[in-house]
Amino acid sequence: MMKRQLLLRGLIISLSFPVAWLPVNSSLAQTDFQNPLNVEQFQDPLLPNPPVERDLTPLERFKLSEAVDQLHQQARQHYQAGEVEQAFQIWYRELRLRQKLNPVDEVKALGRVGEIAWSDNRSQDVRNIRQRLQEIEATAKEKNNRELIELLAKTYERINVSDRAIALYESLLEDSANPIPFLEKIATLSEQRFNYEKAAQSYQQLLEQSDRASNLSATINYLTSLKEIYEESGNAEQGIAVKKRLVSIHQQQDNEQRLPALLLSLANDYSQTEQLEQADQTYREAFNKAWSQTKYAIASEAVKNLAQMYDNQETFDKALHLYEQLLIVQQRANNAYGLMMTYDRIGEIYQQRDRAQQALTAFENALEWAQRLGYQQDYFQDKIQNLKS
Repeated sequence: MMKRQLLLRGLIISLSFPVAWLPVNSSLAQTDFQNPLNVEQFQDPLLPNPPVERDLTPLERFKLSEAVDQLHQQARQHYQAGEVEQAFQIWYRELRLRQKLNPVDEVKALGRVGEIAWSDNRSQDVRNIRQRLQEIEATAKEKNNRELIELLAKTYERINVSDRAIALYESLLEDSANPIPFLEKIATLSEQRFNYEKAAQSYQQLLEQSDRASNLSATINYLTSLKEIYEESGNAEQGIAVKKRLVSIHQQQDNEQRLPALLLSLANDYSQTEQLEQADQTYREAFNKAWSQTKYAIASEAVKNLAQMYDNQETFDKALHLYEQLLIVQQRANNAYGLMMTYDRIGEIYQQRDRAQQALTAFENALEWAQRLGYQQDYFQDKIQNLKS
């Protein structure tokens, strides 16, 4: 056992020795020193000595590749042991040496280390790696190396540099026989950056592709993504067209279970854009679908939103009628809080219209539910007292 430990210790020391050849250590990488990856010439015990100007021979490249893989494993061991600075010292050395090998393996290694640096909040290390990736990117573009450009885009994603990833995916769209994967990446990354306009444009292009291919499944997915984007960005006007098409597709496919929530969302957009007649009709349709499927939460929301729409328009007779219907739905849904709040609003409307007795009855009902909930009893007791005094 002791002999094995000594051998292991000797191996680690032998691998660790060349770390001293690093121009900076990981702590120095957090200062204003030169990027340790941005060097044209450097010496390392794993490279030919004396240094050579020529490319490495196949045998030299093979030996170096095996050695840098060992460095990576050694760095992982340090990192997993909590020795983060030592790990990054070795990773920097590995990344420098990989510049002597092929760019594909170097980019993969940069992405691997960069992802760790980003997750550990090592911003200077991420900047160093990003700078090196941009140098490789410039060469890849000069040579029109589409395979390397795509790998670079994926690597930028790994280190959360999505603006560069989007730019590269956009460049790959040109002359692409299959633009769909790139458009999907652009759409997803743009949405993550809250660039809803670009995300929507990409999904619209994807929608055109799926329509041409008569790919209904993809069409539904892209329409659903557009629906979510328009909801997140508050674009009710654009949302209406997308949701109407989704409703039509689900009706044709007999996907009844998806209709209540979708119709409710569509009705909300109609209401927001003051298309009140369409909103009324769609809220009622959403209610009927939800009620028939015992989706009482959606049914309740449809009636509540419709009542509030007329309430906001000061069409109080319609609003009161709908609030009374809402009470029935909320009772079915066992929504005690909803019942309390609905009775409260009914009481306020009656009070505004000088119908004190009806307002009093509504507030007393609200108080009963408040007492069951142990919530806002004093609030309703004050309302009742003010009406009685």
